[in-house]
Amino acid sequence: MQSQANLNWGIAAAGRITQDFVTALGTVEKSRHVVVAVADVDGQRAQEFAQRNQIPRHYDGFDALALDREVDVVYVGTLNPFHYAVVHLMLARGKNVLCETPMCLGLEQAKELYALAEQRGVFLMEGMWSRFFPSYERLRELLNNDVIGEVTQVKVQHGFRLAHMERVCSRSLGGSILMDIGIYALQLGQFVFGVSPVKILPSGTQLNKDRVDVQSEFMLDYGDGRRLVALVTGLENLENDAVITGTKGEIRLSNYWCCTQVSRSNAPPESWPLPRAKFDFHYTNTCGLRYEAEEVRRCIEKRLLESPKFTHAESLELTSIADEIRRQIGVVYDV
Repeated sequence: MQSQANLNWGIAAAGRITQDFVTALGTVEKSRHVVVAVADVDGQRAQEFAQRNQIPRHYDGFDALALDREVDVVYVGTLNPFHYAVVHLMLARGKNVLCETPMCLGLEQAKELYALAEQRGVFLMEGMWSRFFPSYERLRELLNNDVIGEVTQVKVQHGFRLAHMERVCSRSLGGSILMDIGIYALQLGQFVFGVSPVKILPSGTQLNKDRVDVQSEFMLDYGDGRRLVALVTGLENLENDAVITGTKGEIRLSNYWCCTQVSRSNAPPESWPLPRAKFDFHYTNTCGLRYEAEEVRRCIEKRLLESPKFTHAESLELTSIADEIRRQIGVVYDV
C-alpha cells in the first residue's frame, strides 16, 4: 500500500462489534479508510450488513474474503473461539490482520499466529483499542513526567450485567468475564508498570454452572510495593473507572478501557470528546475504534509488522497472565 492511498478493509463477521468498527471508520476522513468487503458464516447476514453500510462485496464464508485481492487488511470480529482459525486463514493468504481481543484462548495459539505473520511478512495486531486513545498518550506523558510520583497501585472496578450473555457465560464460546473485560485491567497494569508481575493472585471468583467465571478479583504484584488490584464482574454495573495512585497524587481514568477523560489531583479534567457518527453504537465509546484503525494504517504505511504501542510481546504476556489466572480458578477451554 502506498502512502496517501485508501486502506481497503475487509470485515470478517457481520455482528455488533464489526458494525461499530465500520461506523467508527466512517468518522475518519473518507480517503483514508474504505470498507470493500464483508464476510460471515451466514451469507444473508453478510448481505444485509453490506447493504446497510454500502459495502460493494459480501461473501458467504471467509475463504473468498481471504482471496479478495483488493483487501489490504482484515478486521476479525468473530466470537472468541473462531478468532484463531479466521486469523490463520487470512495470514496464510498474505493479509494484514487486526483481530478483536482476545485474539486467542491460549498462549500457544497466539505464538503460532505471530510466528505465521512474521513468516508471511504481514502486519498482525490484537485489538487492544485502549492503547490508541489520546488519553493513553496523555497518561504516558503524566507518568513519564513524574506528575504523581512513583506509582504504587492501579485499582480497577469494572462491571456490567453480562453474565446472561452467551459470549460470557458459555465455555464453548470462550466465555469468561476475565477474557471479556478483565483483560483490559491486565493491560492497564502492564501499561503503567512496564514490567512482568512477580505474583498473580486471583480471589473471590464466582463460576457459573458451565464452569465459567462471571466474577473475579485478582491482584498482580509487580514487586517493590507496586500492584494492580482489580474486580471484574458480569453480575452488576460498576463505576468502571481506574485510579492510579502515586507517592505525590493520583490519576483517574473514566471508562478506563476506552477513556475519554483523565482527572488528576489539583488539576482540571482533560477530555477528548468522540465525534458523532452515522449510526448509534452498541458498546461504550466504540467510536474510539477509529484510533486503532488509524494506528493500523500508520503501521502498514511504514511497513511495520507490529505496532510499537501494543507489541506482539505485550500481547503474548497478557495472554500468558490470563492463562495463569484461568488455571488457578479452574476455567479450561477445549483448545
